[in-house]
Amino acid sequence: TDYTAIIEKIKAARPDVILNTLNGDSNVAFFTQLAEAGITAEQIPVMSLSISESEVSYIGTDLIQGHYVAWNYLQSISTLHNMSFVSRYRKFCQDENAAIGDPMESAYIAVHLWAAACEKAGTFDVEEVRMASKGLIYEGPEGTVYIDGENQHLFGKVRVGKIAPSGLIEEVWKTADAIKPDPYLSSYVWAHGL
Repeated sequence: TDYTAIIEKIKAARPDVILNTLNGDSNVAFFTQLAEAGITAEQIPVMSLSISESEVSYIGTDLIQGHYVAWNYLQSISTLHNMSFVSRYRKFCQDENAAIGDPMESAYIAVHLWAAACEKAGTFDVEEVRMASKGLIYEGPEGTVYIDGENQHLFGKVRVGKIAPSGLIEEVWKTADAIKPDPYLSSYVWAHGL
């Protein structure tokens, strides 16, 4: 929870961006201390890999606005399918301001894909369901995703979002197409033999 030494190194190095892989409460301490050190998103933006809409208010919008995140899903995706998903979720929670993040949407589509694989297999047998899941396609709130038959991970778009003063994460960039998953770094020469 003490990032004094790290922040001093950041100030000395003056990087173009900070890549943040912290999780949970560590983010509150980090962004608080970053702000106390006078480092703003305009000076050195932070790209976080584990902060979604549901964590923004917890950390504090005033501390994190203007910084960036990378996910497959952002609550602000403006498709009819996603707006319906957000509306149904908020009705279910009985909270018109409930925030939805990528981990929540991922769990939602995972259950639907599992159900489709079970239906296709005609059983709950793990191996048969696994085999039936190859190539399954699902139109989720993030868009069309499908299971890679080689590694059982999802093809999906990658999105970069900027945290707005409202606490929502606004999409600023996305891949044109779904990206083939590479969970084992097999396409990276530097990772061979790991």
